Amino acid sequence: MRTQSASARLEPPSARGLRSRWLAWRRRAFGLDATKADQVELVQRRIYLLPTARGLFVILTAVLLLLVGVNYQLSLAYVVSFLLAGLMQAALLASYRNLQGLVVRAGRSPLVRQGDPLTFVLSVSSPERVRCGLRFDATVTAPTLGSSLSRHTSPRIAAGADAVAAVPLEFGGLRRGIVALGRIAVESRAPYGLVRAWSYVHFEWIGLVAPVPESPSPALPLTASDDDVHSAPDRHAAHDPDSLRDFVAGDSLKRVAWKQVAKSGRWFTRTGESGAAQNVELNWQDTTMSDTDARLSRLAAWVARADNEGCAFSLWLPNGQLAMAGGAQQVADATRLLAMYPTSPDEARGLR
Repeated sequence: MRTQSASARLEPPSARGLRSRWLAWRRRAFGLDATKADQVELVQRRIYLLPTARGLFVILTAVLLLLVGVNYQLSLAYVVSFLLAGLMQAALLASYRNLQGLVVRAGRSPLVRQGDPLTFVLSVSSPERVRCGLRFDATVTAPTLGSSLSRHTSPRIAAGADAVAAVPLEFGGLRRGIVALGRIAVESRAPYGLVRAWSYVHFEWIGLVAPVPESPSPALPLTASDDDVHSAPDRHAAHDPDSLRDFVAGDSLKRVAWKQVAKSGRWFTRTGESGAAQNVELNWQDTTMSDTDARLSRLAAWVARADNEGCAFSLWLPNGQLAMAGGAQQVADATRLLAMYPTSPDEARGLR
């Protein structure tokens, strides 16, 4: 540490300034820093060009023909050599124009259950002209785990003139938690395959992988004042005047709660008894398991069951809390809070 500090002090101010500018340009040019902007346009300073293996062969052939023409004074060798050189120049311009002006937009933060593929959807706008042979390559990382998890390369796509194309970047095999989309490489080798043109786009963009609900679904943690509910184990707290219980073979189809069946996929029967609407308080402390993922799975099961039974619920977690409410938005907020545990929603960067 002392040696590094001494060398830094001995470095001239001009050299330090050049070094800092070089590092800043490198991070900006190669997309190492994520941007909070919703869209990025590929301009001249963002696009890089290099010949492919086929392009290198064409260049080598042109050089050899030029040498042959010089040594043996062959006019045909000159003609073919200059034609190949002109072809490479045209390929450079065409490959550059295939990316120049392309606008890449970030979409909404995806939210899926563990085990399902997580898909980030990009929107690509192509002003003025058709773009062909576009390919997108990206990786995702989990900040909570600190490791790269998956890589995805999209198939080559084409974008029409003044049209918008959706590019899904799908990643599988991810664990529960926050998943950050890394740097995206936009590449094209069209139209001749002689030049590789590429650019980098890096959004501050995260996705969420929610825990899988516990199965079979446990009973909801009703309050002690609900004596009538505790006295009947098969009863379900609900805002509907008719309480529900699990469907048993032989129950009349007229008493099936079709609305709850359509929402959850599970079968319930109305008991025909009137009951007061129940509000459910879901608390981290009510889960007695020692394993964190098991506790999150139980809370996820409670959230799903409360929604299926039409209950309003509140949720308290160490990383945040939700007030008493019901409906699809409450379920989505609860699922998002469970997915990002132990990170607080205020601390999550890149949530769109």
